Amino acid sequence: SGNVYVPDRSNYRIQKFDSSGNFITKWGSYGSGDGQFKDTYGVAVDGSGNVYVADGDFNSRVHKFDSSGNFLLKWGGLGSGDGQFNSGPQGVASDTSGNVYAVDRFNHRVQKFDSSGNFLLKWGSEGTGDGQFNQPQGVAVDSSGNVYVADSGAPVRRIQKFDSSGNFITKWGSDGAGDGQFRAAVGIAVDSSGNVYVSDTSLRRIQKFTSGE
Repeated sequence: SGNVYVPDRSNYRIQKFDSSGNFITKWGSYGSGDGQFKDTYGVAVDGSGNVYVADGDFNSRVHKFDSSGNFLLKWGGLGSGDGQFNSGPQGVASDTSGNVYAVDRFNHRVQKFDSSGNFLLKWGSEGTGDGQFNQPQGVAVDSSGNVYVADSGAPVRRIQKFDSSGNFITKWGSDGAGDGQFRAAVGIAVDSSGNVYVSDTSLRRIQKFTSGE
């Protein structure tokens, strides 16, 4: 519907606006209870309008709300087991089937869940090879179900592309300040044409790529 959801990290809340930037509603407060946050990082919306929030670091979990901010469920917890997160998650995304992808930064992996938070699969490990990560922070899914992960840690600093089962497809980027290079690739998004947008917090810029590189 064109509404915009913004994680307001320092105020421990989500704010909702229309496409013109007019305020609609807000929800959340500091804490560990249902609908409370200690670190609001990523936010994603599925095809039914449900909102997923990555409550990283201290709570290490994902919350699910309806479009009005009413709490529906949560999952996760601190750890390295299936469905757990290590000081994460940070990025979260939803595909057209309602599956949820969460970046588990310090476990150096991506985890996939159904819309009820049931664990489906995971991929990744610490390293610099294809399909490995060093502190990934951002994740996005295109209309074909391909998954893009912003791998932010040195020395990799790159974008990796996978299919919906976590199979590696391609990668691009390197450490640096030139075109196509990154210093801190954190936020990532994909538009309906398959273009990929990457925010680099260290270089304070946005770069736009085609879906391949």
